[in-house]
Amino acid sequence: MSHFHCMTKTQPSQVTDLNLPPNTSCVLLKKRTVSVRDEPLPILQPDGVLVRTIATGICGSDMHAYLAGGVGGRPITEPTVMGHESAGEVIAVGDLVTTHKVGDRVAVEPGLPCRRCENCKGGRSNICLDMKYCGAPGCVGSLAKFSALPADMAPHIPDGVSWEEAGCIQPLAIGVQIGKRVDLRAHQTVAIFGCGPIGLITAAVAHAYSARKIIAFDINPSRVEFARKYISPLTGKPIIDHVFHIADLPKARQHGHGAANGHGNAANAADTAEISVPHGDHAEQKTPGDIKWTAAQERMREIISQVGLDREGGVDRVVEASGAEDGMLHGVAIAKQGAIYLQVGLGHIETHHFPLVAVTNKELDIRGITRYTASCFPSAIDLLSRGVVDLKPLITITFPLSKSADALEAVASGKQIKVIIKNQE
Repeated sequence: MSHFHCMTKTQPSQVTDLNLPPNTSCVLLKKRTVSVRDEPLPILQPDGVLVRTIATGICGSDMHAYLAGGVGGRPITEPTVMGHESAGEVIAVGDLVTTHKVGDRVAVEPGLPCRRCENCKGGRSNICLDMKYCGAPGCVGSLAKFSALPADMAPHIPDGVSWEEAGCIQPLAIGVQIGKRVDLRAHQTVAIFGCGPIGLITAAVAHAYSARKIIAFDINPSRVEFARKYISPLTGKPIIDHVFHIADLPKARQHGHGAANGHGNAANAADTAEISVPHGDHAEQKTPGDIKWTAAQERMREIISQVGLDREGGVDRVVEASGAEDGMLHGVAIAKQGAIYLQVGLGHIETHHFPLVAVTNKELDIRGITRYTASCFPSAIDLLSRGVVDLKPLITITFPLSKSADALEAVASGKQIKVIIKNQE
């Protein structure tokens, strides 16, 4: 991270006296190509801490960067150290720091807002106009042996939290922010599309907040089975009340034309069959979007009845965590009138079909989310340390830093839930 209140280019003696080993780091070079190599040791600032990074999680945005060779549509222009879900041990503190000491266990808050722009002043520092974010172009990531950051961006972690769990604090903070953005409250009904790490963490947060009924969907059968077995530390029962394996929506084609492109793996040939759309003077004016939307409505009506929500007509809150267009259509279909729909998943930049008439008729509140806000890390650490949320089952495999490329490919395979890299190995 490269933005501090007090900037110095000289490494202080409390760091040089440590005679630290090389700062081995995972560096993104280009699309699907990384190099584990030594990088310069970050400089400890007067208001900062130097952290021996111990665990780092790999998340969806890391995968977007790895698979696309860039972040948020911005290609990297120079080699970039990856990573932003990290935790570790303080090994040196700046001269102005009174809140931390050597040996403290801390998480790494990866986003450093300017704290001066209109958005920061308005309490929405996550959309800071001059945000510096670990692993983004121009900023050093935390998938390295050492990280330097401002002391107030290094919240303390209780001893009872394992290092592997600590590497998941940042996505749990995202889950807390999801709860804020979707205005999650007790006794509500929630539908989650996508049973990856963020979807499952969202379910765990919703359960901790006393959601009345949680429903989840995924196209991947193994993730569906995993979600069904994700147990609450509070009740000893599954966190998610109903988990459904859902197939692709039907693909429509006009007579004489090729089929429209679909995505995902078909789970049922009948569900994903192509439907012909007649054209010409006597054809009904139905678009491919109409076909998909009608199918989504029919599916969700069945689900609504099956889970006992006929009277309400749908759920209070929808969290779309897959980024798939089908998930968006299903999400709008299952939302009851006046519901809040939150788009979390990162899919293609352009979405071809979105049911705006339904959004209007239902008077849905459509929202987006990015990163987290100031109180999310303390809340996440509290949920974890009190045992209200259990992240250990989500960690399905770990890798040493030297095998970072294998870790990234393991995530890309879709066969793992949460992958953790041990930075000191």
